Amino acid sequence: MRLKSAFRFALYGFFGLLFASGALWMVADQMKNHTEDNEIWQQAAAFLLSAHGGAAMVTLMLLGALGPMHVQRAWRAKKNRATGIVSLAMYGLLIATAFGLYYVGSEGLRPWISNIHIAFGLGVPAVITAHIVIGRASVAPVAQPARPQRAHAVTLVPADAPAGADLVNAMSEAG
Repeated sequence: MRLKSAFRFALYGFFGLLFASGALWMVADQMKNHTEDNEIWQQAAAFLLSAHGGAAMVTLMLLGALGPMHVQRAWRAKKNRATGIVSLAMYGLLIATAFGLYYVGSEGLRPWISNIHIAFGLGVPAVITAHIVIGRASVAPVAQPARPQRAHAVTLVPADAPAGADLVNAMSEAG
């Protein structure tokens, strides 16, 4: 169930933005604690976290549209279910852990939730790639054996005979 180009590119673009902003945030977060010029890294981390959250909101809308456009149709057609289930489970886990990072106030749980979110977030490109590759392979055109050419029927009408209604008139005059 291939997605339309504009939707597919939007989805890939926002997944890419989510991945890049999350990965770069990890770098900025580490750098703010290990460098003397931590103010710049603090600002970079804050900006990247905001970009990550904004991209996540748009991605949630795109994932919501993906249900009826792609998931339901593919499920009914029994196409690419295994990687589809893994993808949906991963997105659900990322959404739940993002919610936990934003709303759970426990400082004891926060590192666990963060580590789970990071681990699964880093795995998203591999899961998406597997889903796409397996999906495209399942619908790849299968080579059909060449069929012999059909012979054309022999006709009793000469090539220079009038066509259509003129042929009918010519035959009735001859008869």
